[in-house]
Amino acid sequence: MSQYHTDIEKTLGLQSMQDRVRLSLEQDLRSGALKPGEAISEQALCERFQASRTPVREALLLLSAKGLVSILPRAGIYVRQLDAREIIAMMEGLAELEGVLARLAANRIHGEQKALLLAALEQTSSCAKSADSVGYEQANAKLHDLIYQISGNAYIVEQTREARLRVAPYRGKMFEKQERLFRSQAEHEAVVAAIVNEDAESAAEAMRQHISAGGRTFADVVLSTPPPAPIQPRRRKRKPDEKPEFTSDSDPRLS
Repeated sequence: MSQYHTDIEKTLGLQSMQDRVRLSLEQDLRSGALKPGEAISEQALCERFQASRTPVREALLLLSAKGLVSILPRAGIYVRQLDAREIIAMMEGLAELEGVLARLAANRIHGEQKALLLAALEQTSSCAKSADSVGYEQANAKLHDLIYQISGNAYIVEQTREARLRVAPYRGKMFEKQERLFRSQAEHEAVVAAIVNEDAESAAEAMRQHISAGGRTFADVVLSTPPPAPIQPRRRKRKPDEKPEFTSDSDPRLS
């Protein structure tokens, strides 16, 4: 588990119920537990968190504002689905953000951090050699998290994490193709070598190339996936004591 995910677990115990719901759903998106187009049940969330509808709805509103979920009138709540054009646009922006962080890391890295970065690279290498796509995804997150920490720029790191979260539901399929897994590892080696050698411009360029290649893979995954069936309005009878599900009709802030 990456340091970021560990921090999330600690944070969950300190936040309001609204934040607990939001952070947990964001983690579900990162892990692939929630997939693009998957329906999200407000009632199920209330039961899962032993919460009233108000904090659950507030959390869903925040996720909707971030573009992570879609709340459709008379249809329900769904994980936001991105088309290839949106993914490419997001990955272009992410490539620039990650490139800046790699440049800063190369400028600021010191001896102990170099050892940690090389150890993280060895972990991704081991997973790549064994074609362990799940382990590689986890090691990949750890490696990027370490570069973020070394960069020392919390503001850009926050923007980068937000961008990564938008494409997180698609990452589960990214390394299923062994060819992409091996290419990704080669790209990591170029990035880490430049950072360890304190070559800021080479680090930034290597990272941009790495993220751009991943963006093309993301687009290929989306284009090869059959389009989802159209979402139809739900029409069912409610029990007398049942409150309405959360839609833009039930919350004026979504109108």
